[in-house]
Amino acid sequence: MAQYTIKQMELLSGIKAATIRMWEKRYNIFSPQRTDTNIRRYTDDDVRFIINISLLLRRGFRISKLASLSLDDLSDLASKFILDYKHGNNNIEPLVTATLEYNETALLQPIIDTAAKHGNEYAYESLVLPFLKRLSDLWQTGAILTTHEHFASVAIRNHISNVYKSCVKPDVGKDTPIMFFLSEGEFHEVALLYFAYMAKNAGYSTIYFGQSNPAHDIIRTAKELNCKMLFTTFYSLVNTEPREAIVDIVESLPNVKVIANGCAFAETPAPTDVTFVSGAQDFIRTIGAIDPTMVR
Repeated sequence: MAQYTIKQMELLSGIKAATIRMWEKRYNIFSPQRTDTNIRRYTDDDVRFIINISLLLRRGFRISKLASLSLDDLSDLASKFILDYKHGNNNIEPLVTATLEYNETALLQPIIDTAAKHGNEYAYESLVLPFLKRLSDLWQTGAILTTHEHFASVAIRNHISNVYKSCVKPDVGKDTPIMFFLSEGEFHEVALLYFAYMAKNAGYSTIYFGQSNPAHDIIRTAKELNCKMLFTTFYSLVNTEPREAIVDIVESLPNVKVIANGCAFAETPAPTDVTFVSGAQDFIRTIGAIDPTMVR
């Protein structure tokens, strides 16, 4: 059984450590074990408990009522709000809990249900993106393990890959497909797959190359396929900037539009010869403006 510090409890739930300690005394919610140096250690059940409380407090419940409930009762109550997704009010706590438990079904089901109700675009941008950002923050602060981060990222990547593959193949634009690729050293595919799905779903022909592609191979392939557009994302490049990673491609393919997305552009602006898109609709408008004949 995993053990968590009070700092990890704070990071996972968003509830201050001082508040957690106060609740222990006032409501006897937790009975953490203590190390030889008197440091609190919390269990998996404690983490699930505090995450459910965090969700319910934001729904107007009082801690005095929640403190008297069992973990099962809390989970049942919280589950009623899991599918209540609204802009700016994302219930990503169940996804965090599922990640801690390595429960793929519990992780993906809210995403699947939200997509069925509101569409894949809404599910991705209002649920998946905030969750992945939260996951990254938790990993960077040491609240979760690398295995947790990899588990959730791979599960979501595989799900979006299946959505992309199952999308009806378009009948137009076959002579000028859009190439989707990651530069050498880039491995985060979730966003790339999502944008590839959006293009394919809009009626564009797409070819997906995935992770870490050498620039010279992308250049050669783009020429062979007579591509008008390339798309890439920048999320995890280390010791280099997007411009450095893509300069050879841009210079070797002057008649090809290079489109990009990614959090790397939060700190450095997109190169002038690369078109940055902020989201799916911006992307669809951009590729439509570049070649409106490719879409139905």
